[in-house]
Amino acid sequence: MKKYRFFVFLSFAISLALLTPACSQKSGCPANESLRPPVNKKGEIKSTRKGQSGLFPKKMSKKMRK
Repeated sequence: MKKYRFFVFLSFAISLALLTPACSQKSGCPANESLRPPVNKKGEIKSTRKGQSGLFPKKMSKKMRK
């Protein structure tokens, strides 16, 4: 009988964890909202840094080479 109660409790806990939403409805997750790239009025992604090639700025890459 104790095993039966344990399995019922375990299945209830798992189903509750899977069905509970992480964010409130109609507001969206703040993490997803902040991770979006900036866009212009047309919906195109803004390119803020033009001409930068590579992952790091030039000064930082020169320091890392030394």
